[in-house]
This record gives sequence, structure tokens and C-alpha cells, in this order.
Amino acid sequence: MPQAFREEKKPKKILVVDDQKIVRHFMTTVLERHGYQFQTADNGIEGIARAKELKPDLIYLDLMMPLMDGFETCRTLKKDPLMWHIPIIMITASSDRDSRLKALDCGVNDFLNKPVDPVELMLRTKNLLRVKEFDDFLREYTVVLDAEVRKRTESLNSTNAALSDSRRELKQGYIDTVHKLTMIAEHKDVDTAAHIKRVGYLSAFLAGVIGWDQDGVETIFYASPMHDIGKVAIPADILLKPGKLTREEFVLMKTHASVGASILKGSQSSILRMAERIAFTHHERWDGGGYPSGVKAAEIPVEGSIMNIVDQYDALRSHRPYKPPFSHAKAVEIITQGNGRTEPAHFNPVIMAAFKDNHKEFARIYDEHSAGERTA
Repeated sequence: MPQAFREEKKPKKILVVDDQKIVRHFMTTVLERHGYQFQTADNGIEGIARAKELKPDLIYLDLMMPLMDGFETCRTLKKDPLMWHIPIIMITASSDRDSRLKALDCGVNDFLNKPVDPVELMLRTKNLLRVKEFDDFLREYTVVLDAEVRKRTESLNSTNAALSDSRRELKQGYIDTVHKLTMIAEHKDVDTAAHIKRVGYLSAFLAGVIGWDQDGVETIFYASPMHDIGKVAIPADILLKPGKLTREEFVLMKTHASVGASILKGSQSSILRMAERIAFTHHERWDGGGYPSGVKAAEIPVEGSIMNIVDQYDALRSHRPYKPPFSHAKAVEIITQGNGRTEPAHFNPVIMAAFKDNHKEFARIYDEHSAGERTA
């Protein structure tokens, strides 16, 4: 089992970077009382050096500091391949929206207001450490899984039948684990379980319709359920909010695409490499109006365009905190004719044509894999 989920866990290490001695002392006193290890720094340059030495599980970073402010410090930390995955909470006395949006763009994961409240300090610490633990587990699990696949492949190479059975068993275990981890990431229940399974079947079907070979179809089947894994970094109160998101909440929500790609990047697995591309591009639009990069047309990987229309269809059909489920006919009407929010120009024309010609099969797949879910 990966180290992050073993029973004996080492104390979590936290770095507090703030130029005010009284703030550092107050925060470290509270953290020490709850069993956390810590180090401190009084400016951004020293903070970067301490982070490289300590390799912390979480960084508290002041916004306004001498020598190097919190924005530049955060950008520098996130560019480092050894530290990009460490969660950063920005400490700030400012409620200025532009500053907060700039901080999110730099890679900040959350905010802690001054004067620091000890209860809020511990809640944010525990929440972000849970995100870090999940991230560590997923990356370690990928290494373990790849090693196990290679080991079994080598040992069973002489027997084709046994090799086929082992490969199928490993892949089933792989996708089951991904489903469970993605459910954790989205903070949801049976609706999420059905959703992540359906998108695999829908994406594989659509890929086959547009001419992908069997290997490609199989790869997208296993890769597509990980499209929203970056939502592990989004607070549950935003994911489950029944009303419209504020501008700041929506900016934070949109970061799940880049966070998901960051979690999945660097693997030798063809499945995880495709999953990374899907996670990063499944909200890009053919007309260039999507996110996070605003690319358009052929700049969008085909698998991202497939996931875009699949995710849109499934979201329209499914119950969400902010909407009831729509019928198949209504979902098709919105995608193919538009409703102001969703427009045909958002989708790859080749994939749109395949969807129009085969939408009845979409309905069949959706109904077949919706047991226990609230549907129209």
C-alpha cells in the first residue's frame, strides 16, 4: 500500500512565511498544540529556501512581505517540479477581489484572513492536508500500479491466456480504484458513481463512431472517468452549492482543470497521459470561449472534444444541486440548437455530427448505467 495511506503516519510538516513575528508565533503555537511540525520564515526568499529544505506538506504564505511578496513567492514555488504539488494558503488582511483572483492565478489553493482565527486556521489546515494526502496517494498508487503491471506482464508472457486474464483483472482494479478516488474528489455519492462510469462508456462509444481503433477506444474508456479529478482541490461548499456561483467561486472552480492535469502528469501510462489531456481540455470550446487556456478548433485534442460533449450531455441529463435532470430530448435540443449558455459552436463539428446521428445510443447507454440515480 502507498506510504500516504499506511497506519503509521509521520507528523505533517507546515511552513509559515510571514514578516510579522507576532503572527508567526501565534500560528505556530496553535499548530504545535495540535501536533504539527513547523518551520517559519519572515520573507519570500527565505521561505523558498526553507521549503526546499523542509519539503512541507502545507505552506502558509503572507501576501505583503519585504524582498519578495506572496504573489512572486507562490509563482516561484509552483514552478519548482519538487514543490508544485504542495498546497499554499495565502494569509491576507485584504478582501480585495482583484488581489484574490491574482493569487488564485498564481496557484494559491485557499485563503486565511487576518487577524487569524485559531478555529479557521485548523479547519483550513486539515482540509488542505487532506487534499495533499489524496494527491500523494494517487501519485504513489500510479507508480505501484505501473510496476505491478510490468511485473505480471513479464511473469505471464509465456502464457497468452493467463496474460490476458491478468491484464483484464489489473485494468478492472485500475478503473474501480479511479472511480472511488474520483468520487472522493467530487465529495459526492451515488450520482457521481454513475456519472464517472457512464462517461467511460459514452466516450468509448463516440470514439468508435468517429473511427478510433480498438486500443484508442479502450484507452479513452479508462481515461475519461478521471476528467474531474482536480475537483479534490475545490471546497465542498462550492461543489455542492445549490445557487449560482459568485465570480470568485467560479474562478476557483475553473482551476480544477489545471489541478487535475497536474495530479495526472508525468506518468508512463498511456491511460494516465490521455487522462491528463482530457482533464486539462474538457472545458475548452471549439470557438475558443472555454478554459483554462482558451484554445480553439484543432488546437484542442480530440479526446478533450469528445469529453466536452459527453460531459455536457451527462450533466444535462443528471440531477445537480443547482438543477433538476432533463430528458434525453431536452438535452439533445440544448446541445444541437443551443439555449444561450450552451451553443453548437462550442463543439467539434465532426463530433457534433456523430452525436446527432447516434444520440439514441447515448440515451440507451445513459439509461443502462443509471441504476439508483435521480434521472428525468
